[in-house]
Amino acid sequence: MLPSLLPRPPTDFQQPPTAAEITAFAARLLGPDAMITEAVELGGGAFNNTFRLTTADGRRSILRISPPPAHPLIFHVEHHLLRREHSLTPWLSAVSEFLPRTLATDFSHEICPRDAILSEFIEGENWDAVMPTLTPVDNDALWRELAALLRRIHATPAPHFGWKSPATPHPRWSDFILGNIRGLLADCQKLGLPDTEARVWTAVAERCAPALDLISEPRVLHGDPWPKNVLIRRDDGAPRIVALLDHERGGFGDPQSEWVFHGCDFPPVFWEAYGPRPTDSASQIRAHLYRGTIAIQCLLESTRYPDVDTATPRQHLTTATQKLQNLLTKL
Repeated sequence: MLPSLLPRPPTDFQQPPTAAEITAFAARLLGPDAMITEAVELGGGAFNNTFRLTTADGRRSILRISPPPAHPLIFHVEHHLLRREHSLTPWLSAVSEFLPRTLATDFSHEICPRDAILSEFIEGENWDAVMPTLTPVDNDALWRELAALLRRIHATPAPHFGWKSPATPHPRWSDFILGNIRGLLADCQKLGLPDTEARVWTAVAERCAPALDLISEPRVLHGDPWPKNVLIRRDDGAPRIVALLDHERGGFGDPQSEWVFHGCDFPPVFWEAYGPRPTDSASQIRAHLYRGTIAIQCLLESTRYPDVDTATPRQHLTTATQKLQNLLTKL
């Protein structure tokens, strides 16, 4: 079996493992008796390399392989993503019927210095890809369904703040959020990015710990709950969600910190089903902190993808700085 790889330039961040390494991972995780007939790399993601495996008996599964952990463009918030996802999965039991079942893992680095997870294959269409072909009524129904799933996740109490193992737990929400901000700023400096707006914003963010620590009861977070990570099925004509994918960036904390709540334009029908956003001053401070953190990550993304816009996140940081300063003077 020769894996089918996506065409990638040598400068691409998502360089795949070698064909021999992919074959070795597949054989180890599927077992010695599995005859693998196909390994096709799938697009759509921006971090791991993902392959659809097929065996001689027609069974399909999904193999995800991480980048090498020493890659210079892995940012502070991205270390050990597959391991963190694996550790978090039991905490998402409220939506377990929508999670692909993990079949096997290999975190040994014996084949190569990368992590690998084998998951069940779920038949479905990517909601983001087919969204334009659906009726407004159908899309509205899916937004309500996604809201209901997130309400179930966010209602689950968590034992601490931060990510799951192998990350270090945090006793306070401010420790986790401000630690991430400092780490991302350090990434900017390490990579030689112009960081004036980020440094000014970070200095103001450091004054926001009291607003962050009003979040005293951590809840489970998915980390990436948007239509690109949702599979739907239209068996009876009406679409329904059948899978919620890729919770590797999830953890424990404030449900309002889900990046999609600040970096995506979710429609009113979602918020009607999920519930309104809090509007008190402390909640507004936290929201500007979350948006600023996303903006710094967007700046960092420009080191992976040269065509990424950097003017917009810099403007977002400047605006967030001004709004944080105004809100802090009112407390």
